[in-house]
Amino acid sequence: MHSRQVLHGAERGETAALFLSPLRPIFKNPSEVHSHTGSQFTFFLTAPLSAFCQMIGVSPNEADADFYNEAENILANTFSEWEIILCSSTSMDLVWAQIITDPFIRRLILRFIFCRSLLSFFCPPGESEQYIPLCLPQLPPSVSPKAEAVRSVVTHLAMHFDVTDSFHFTDI
Repeated sequence: MHSRQVLHGAERGETAALFLSPLRPIFKNPSEVHSHTGSQFTFFLTAPLSAFCQMIGVSPNEADADFYNEAENILANTFSEWEIILCSSTSMDLVWAQIITDPFIRRLILRFIFCRSLLSFFCPPGESEQYIPLCLPQLPPSVSPKAEAVRSVVTHLAMHFDVTDSFHFTDI
């Protein structure tokens, strides 16, 4: 349990929506991450595909432009699909429902879902607690890493970059 989780429920007034950063970053080749400044979690929230490439050890500059653009299209289509799933969810906590109408917040939530799902399948089985970001209150199960709409995209991107061997799809 993150020590910051004690904040949730102790707010004065309205309940807060929280994103909690993982305790540790994880990379396929940690020794090759030279210019890592800032948080891997922040990188996922600001530039999700670049963060994915860094995590798997692929430089976006190494990928040809069409290949990288195709990956960007996969991600854009995914975020559109997840946005529909989120906005039509009947099991969303009221805190999220109140703020999801803001386009900037919605984009952060979608990027959080992407980050959490990738890290869930990338980290070693049994060691996930320190590598997975959390959100409080929980988002609907329809956008959890186990949900087919989420899992299938991670699989698709891993296949696109030919790095499926770096993910643990059977362990979640």
